[in-house]
Amino acid sequence: MYKLAITIVLMLSASGLFAQTPDVAVEYMDYLSSRETELSKKYLSYMSEVAHGNRARKMEKRRQELITEIKKSLGDANRLKPFKGDASLRDAYKNYWDILLKVFNEDYHKIVNMEEIAEQSYDKMEAYLLAQEKAGDVLDQAQEQVYPVVRSFAAKNNIKLIETDSRMSKQLRQVGLVNEYYHKLYLIFFKSIKQEAYMMDAFARKDINSMEQNRITLIKFAEEGLAKLDTLKPFKGDGSVITACRKVLEFHKVEAEKHVPVQNEFLIKHAEFEKLRTAFEAKPANKRTQTDVDNYNKAVNDINQALTTSNKSLETLNGSRTKVLDNWESTVKRFMEHHVPRS
Repeated sequence: MYKLAITIVLMLSASGLFAQTPDVAVEYMDYLSSRETELSKKYLSYMSEVAHGNRARKMEKRRQELITEIKKSLGDANRLKPFKGDASLRDAYKNYWDILLKVFNEDYHKIVNMEEIAEQSYDKMEAYLLAQEKAGDVLDQAQEQVYPVVRSFAAKNNIKLIETDSRMSKQLRQVGLVNEYYHKLYLIFFKSIKQEAYMMDAFARKDINSMEQNRITLIKFAEEGLAKLDTLKPFKGDGSVITACRKVLEFHKVEAEKHVPVQNEFLIKHAEFEKLRTAFEAKPANKRTQTDVDNYNKAVNDINQALTTSNKSLETLNGSRTKVLDNWESTVKRFMEHHVPRS
């Protein structure tokens, strides 16, 4: 993910040979690096808010503000003359800012649009998160091209550099690390939660075959997810999101193995009862035998018992689902509040 790798601290060389050069060169370098610092602040503000749960669509104003700032920096750089005929440092920043502009003007525009449809399927969600990571990788690679030029320019102009992590460097890197970690967990969570939704949709449609197929798939996804969780390490000692995700998947597994068969059985009995009821009511009362009446009354008792069992199972399911999902959401919120710096 995108990060500001180093802060350049400029020191005058002890050599007197270039006594008049470093001051001007330092100002030249500082002018460009200060523009980069302003861009990094706006980027951190944008990414921090998105990581804290604000949808990218709602953060559109900040994205546009960042784009405006990038364009301003490019305009300033275009008006900046080469330093004593050396345009390498200016052009290095320009090339990076050109890529920065493209990423936030084009790539993040697509990402904002992808956000609207990401929850439609696992594949779309995976593509959405991958697009964010790819955009970050592009910025990483582009930014890394700047630092060798900075070092070369400093060396040519007798400037000593001290490379250290600034507070903003650490914050940007932290945002990237948290996002990368959370995306892995979220995809595990989302794959299972989406499969449950497919299963529940089949139940609402009373499609027993589809419900059974989706039930089996849910067990498979839950087990695969639990196995993946076993391979993940806590984030800086914090395993809260792993635990919360595990509780969701364990709930899905119990739901699919224990409770869904109860609902399937009810749907089958309900379908059979409806056939019997239709036939019973279609038969004139004066032609119904005692056996017909006894069979119908028994069927009514059976379906009522099945309904009671089904309702109890659904009540347990709904209560457990609400509990694990509320826990997931609150855990993620606490995790982000603790690990993602506010700009």
